[in-house]
Amino acid sequence: MNTGHAATAYFGAQAGIERIADALAEPSIAARVQAALEETSAVLAATHGLSGEDLADYRATILERFRNPELPDTVHRVGRQPLRKLSRHERFVGPAARAAELGLPPNALVAAMAAALEFTDPDDEQSVALQELLRTGTADAVTAEVTGLDARHPLFAKVRAVVEERQAELG
Repeated sequence: MNTGHAATAYFGAQAGIERIADALAEPSIAARVQAALEETSAVLAATHGLSGEDLADYRATILERFRNPELPDTVHRVGRQPLRKLSRHERFVGPAARAAELGLPPNALVAAMAAALEFTDPDDEQSVALQELLRTGTADAVTAEVTGLDARHPLFAKVRAVVEERQAELG
């Protein structure tokens, strides 16, 4: 659930959308969130032997909950603290790292990480700190510091590439 909620926030913020429900109403965002959740589900199935059908039902349930227009969740509330959410054992890096270790594709999770790297909220200390790290650090150093990944990890190069892209945008 946390992966989907945060992915919705970051993709929504990227698109200039304010509310989580409105972000999921956008088909391209919903598809990217669904893809990230499917990658996480593949890891859970491979690691814990969970049923694909049960995981699909769970994904559908949580996405329906996030789509509820009565919920006041905003992308900025859900997206705050991006450094924590991009850390090693959290919602994106944890399952993406495990996917890479298992030889499964982590592409949608990496795309969510790329969106998180763009998250800017002047009222959120971690958002401000992340943007400063991106402006001042090397891609290798930022990738290691933010994600906790070792440079030899099979996910490191993919994340480093999105860090470099964000750094180029900040140029």
